[in-house]
Amino acid sequence: MSRASEPEHSSSTETIIGFAVLGLLAAGFVGLSKALSMSSGSGVLLCLLGSVIAFSAVIYVYFGKR
Repeated sequence: MSRASEPEHSSSTETIIGFAVLGLLAAGFVGLSKALSMSSGSGVLLCLLGSVIAFSAVIYVYFGKR
């Protein structure tokens, strides 16, 4: 029996992707917390934009490749 139809994933690749997802989640939460404590509107918008990009990258990496 051949397992050619199942993709091969090494455990090191999965570990790297897991750490990348954790890092992106941390960046998103840090951006949200910084935005809550800022007083200027442009700074808040930049932090929120960074958080949205980080969370979008998590969704793409975690759900887009599976």
